[in-house]
Amino acid sequence: MILRTIELPIELTNNNTGRTQHFGRSASQRKKYERIIRAKFGQQVPFTSKVEIVVQRVLTARQRLWDYSSILRGNWKEIEDALVACGFLHDDGPEYVGMCIGDQDAETRLTSEGGFVRVYFLDAGTLNARVVLCDG
Repeated sequence: MILRTIELPIELTNNNTGRTQHFGRSASQRKKYERIIRAKFGQQVPFTSKVEIVVQRVLTARQRLWDYSSILRGNWKEIEDALVACGFLHDDGPEYVGMCIGDQDAETRLTSEGGFVRVYFLDAGTLNARVVLCDG
C-alpha cells in the first residue's frame, strides 16, 4: 500500500563520471536538497513503521531513458539523506527502509516543464520481491 507520494523539483543524475573519495561535494548537495525539500514540505514526522521506497525519475521532453541500474547510482543518496534530515524517515538504514528501487516515467514528460523526482513510500512488504526471491 502506498503511504505517501511526494514530487521533488530535483533532477536525478546518474554520475556517469564516478565518485571520488572527497565528500565535500556530496555534503553540499545534500544540504541544497534539504533546503529544497524543507521549503516545499517543512519538517515532517517520520513513518512509524519500516517502508519501501520507489524512486521515479520523471523525464523532460528531451531526455532519454537510462539503463535501470543507473537510476539510483547518482545523486539519490544525497536526496535520501536530505529526506532523513527533513524527517520523512528516522534513518535510511535497513531497520527503516526495507527496499529501494528505481523507475522512470517517460509518459509524463509530454506535460512537464522540467525533470523531477517522484518518491513513493510504501508499507514494507508491498513490493514482495523478497517473497519472489525466497520462493524461487
